[in-house]
Amino acid sequence: MVGESIEGMKKRELLRSLIDANKVGDLMRKKFETVDPETALSDVVAKMKSSDLHEIPVVDGKKLVGVISYGAVIRKKNLVIGTKAKTMVETTPEINIDTPLTEVAEHFLSTGYRQLPVTKGKALLGIVTRANVISVLPKLKEIKALKIADVMSDSARSIHEKDLIKNAMSLMRDLEVRTVPVVDDQDRLVGIIGIRDIVQYSWTGPGTQAMGRQDKGGNNNPVEMEVRSLMHDSPITMTAEDDLTKAINTMVEKNISTIPVVSGDRMVGIVTKYDILELVASVRNRDMVYTQISGLDEEDRFSLEIMEKEMQSGLVKISKFTRPLLFTIHVSKYNNTGNRAKYSLIGRLSTENSHFMTKAVDWSLGQATVELMNNLDRIVKDKKEHNLDVRMKKNLHKKV
Repeated sequence: MVGESIEGMKKRELLRSLIDANKVGDLMRKKFETVDPETALSDVVAKMKSSDLHEIPVVDGKKLVGVISYGAVIRKKNLVIGTKAKTMVETTPEINIDTPLTEVAEHFLSTGYRQLPVTKGKALLGIVTRANVISVLPKLKEIKALKIADVMSDSARSIHEKDLIKNAMSLMRDLEVRTVPVVDDQDRLVGIIGIRDIVQYSWTGPGTQAMGRQDKGGNNNPVEMEVRSLMHDSPITMTAEDDLTKAINTMVEKNISTIPVVSGDRMVGIVTKYDILELVASVRNRDMVYTQISGLDEEDRFSLEIMEKEMQSGLVKISKFTRPLLFTIHVSKYNNTGNRAKYSLIGRLSTENSHFMTKAVDWSLGQATVELMNNLDRIVKDKKEHNLDVRMKKNLHKKV
């Protein structure tokens, strides 16, 4: 076990050094759109659309004020055309040209943004994107050995093509994602829809060149329209056994963030830029395990202390078998009945040698967390025992 741990540390340190050898200053975009605090929100969205930005910097002269994101626009209700940019500004992590790329990846995970400003003091120098970060990976030997199955989520949620846009928005909000696969009555993958499609339609309206589509359900109120009216048909798909580098190159070249993973015409999972950024962030040089809980409603924050306690207790047990590097839990809430709701938790763990994913469902957040950590502990143990069996058989074969 010690030898395997040392070998894992060496591989992780090598991968970290290779990734961090790439400088933000060399990867960032130096030509980009900005808006000033007094710009009308309708003009902000138009600029975001024309520049293909999910976030756009707000600057006062050369000074960075913050960013406006599609997520912020979609969360705000009853916005009027005259809304000013300054009322929608969100702050961002501080990133400069020397910030290690593995740290930038971690900032993308914690914020959910797709573009982040790069500054010198308060002055805006450029923007770095998720695509910039993952674009350095395909040339690395350690990444070339990975398959999509090594990082994909195999419990991806989808939306039905006849569901309403407001349901897709709710799912995106619950999962804290911005793109959702679309299926038909036979559960076959038929499309994909993103938050950008919804915001752009909402602010340009039906029948314009921007969208050029009519609602197939006969309703032009954006949130009451059917998903199939705005979705992208025939999305790019891949299989679990395709090389991860193929997915990364496709995401960068096609400027897409999500690739459904299929077997035949059935979706069996999904791989996203977020999944790949988790891989990058997992090799960051840090003293403690990076942990994050997402999707938790404000009303459920009282359970946060219990969840964190169970997470830490579970990670201590797991550390006896392998070294945890990065652990995230995403919370989804459904089946609301009166004052009760059921919680679905998805946990993802990156260690020195492997990546693990499991889920748990319960009416209690605390109990769901306990079940999740127990599941994860069992999976890690099974993996360790399997590896030991394989090595023992190889050693026995050598002796024979």
